[in-house]
Amino acid sequence: MKDISHLLRVAGIFVLVVAGFLVVRHFMVPKSFGEVGHYRADAVDEIRALKQHYSGDAACPACHKGQSQEKAQGGHRGVRCESCHGALQEHVEQPKSVKPGKPKESEMRSFCGRCHEKSLSKPPKFPQQNLKEHNPGIACDQCHPAHKPQ
Repeated sequence: MKDISHLLRVAGIFVLVVAGFLVVRHFMVPKSFGEVGHYRADAVDEIRALKQHYSGDAACPACHKGQSQEKAQGGHRGVRCESCHGALQEHVEQPKSVKPGKPKESEMRSFCGRCHEKSLSKPPKFPQQNLKEHNPGIACDQCHPAHKPQ
């Protein structure tokens, strides 16, 4: 019996660890976890209840016909308004008091450079520029209108 006593102690510790794990797991795992897959089912309702920040661009053409038509004909036709102007749901709800964001003149080159700075990782036909060499010191929108760039 003396020979297996150390094995019984290890087995007892193992059983206590597993039991402790199961107790902790019971209290830590949310009740809705696993109901509809490997996530919390309650998360869908919690996310739906959050305040919406993005308008989805559906409301933009109603008030901004000129800019929308110009954008639809230009190189930025596939870019959503909120990509450059930020979250616009509050602007849609209160158009007089909440104005969309616009890049400052001094930040225009770095702002446009987020997408158009030359990089080998971008497709070769995507419009790219080396901003250090291409018209240094001049804001991009001086030559390229933002809604219909050429």
